Amino acid sequence: MINREYAASIKELMPTSQRKTDPDRPVSTWQEKDRLRGYPETTMVAIFKTTGCSWYRFSSCSMCGYFNDVSNDIKTINLKRQIDIVADSLEDVKVLKIFTSGSFLDPQEFPLDARDYFFQKISGKVEKLLVESRTEYITESNISYLKDFGIPMRIAIGLESANDEIMRNSINKGSTFSKYVKSAEAVKRMGYELRTYLLFKPLFLSEEDSISDMIDSVQKSAQYSTDVSVNPMNIQKNTMVEHMWKKGLYRLPRLWSLARILLESKDFGTQVVSYPTGGNKERGIHNDSPDPKLLQLIYDASLNQDFGELEEYYNSVDKTAYFAALAAEKVNLSQPDFEKLLSRTSRASVML
Repeated sequence: MINREYAASIKELMPTSQRKTDPDRPVSTWQEKDRLRGYPETTMVAIFKTTGCSWYRFSSCSMCGYFNDVSNDIKTINLKRQIDIVADSLEDVKVLKIFTSGSFLDPQEFPLDARDYFFQKISGKVEKLLVESRTEYITESNISYLKDFGIPMRIAIGLESANDEIMRNSINKGSTFSKYVKSAEAVKRMGYELRTYLLFKPLFLSEEDSISDMIDSVQKSAQYSTDVSVNPMNIQKNTMVEHMWKKGLYRLPRLWSLARILLESKDFGTQVVSYPTGGNKERGIHNDSPDPKLLQLIYDASLNQDFGELEEYYNSVDKTAYFAALAAEKVNLSQPDFEKLLSRTSRASVML
């Protein structure tokens, strides 16, 4: 199920050396809004610095640059010091989301001793926890005992797409929809909640085709999910997506398209949310003209699960140019960013 030639091309773009960073400090911590307890509230987010994703040892997903933050020098003692920082920074925030450069539930990346220490440190402080993992680590022998700590937990799985061909030849996930279903059923059986991550507009798909894939993927994953998070592409360093984007051969998705996905999938039987990273910025999802109102309405609809204002705004604006752009892109074999290509052509003409 792996396109080995494609995986090797992605691997070649990854840095051969690691940055020197403090092994005792998380990559980042911040606060944001989410609705992990059924209503919008302030949530603490922390990214632990680890030795990296197991998949990164072989290749990487085409869009993922988390390997830029890994370190081979991270030991259990370093993770415990990072945990202390996160636990001490919680203050009165009761909801915590944890990320690593791979899978929090991978015992090689995040050793069991460090994992148990983490749960002990946040016990009595955190009332809801989200952690992220690849499917292979979601087994009863690995995680069923975590319920004993008494912290309600939502596990996030990056399905990305329910289409295995897209997973293999665009995203390079090294996984399949059937593996996701098996893990999702295990999550439910063990009494945890599930957040499913989907990736909007991976490489080699037109925006129109990716919209259809997202709606289909929400529908197929809805029965397993407490919520589904549609994550529009953002450009991360040293990735195949960045490589194509810099050449003008990839155009990030538009906010109008994300609004379409949310509006068409909001009644599929699960909560559907989207909190775009880098929205309205060069490396994030954006319309041809900045639209801060639309971005805010997408956030608000996701947080409140009330899509009325978003739908009203979507229907009130003339989108003729938007649909024309999508139609023009669909006939291309690639997804060119016409503005970037024109800019490159103009610079070349000046040099001549």
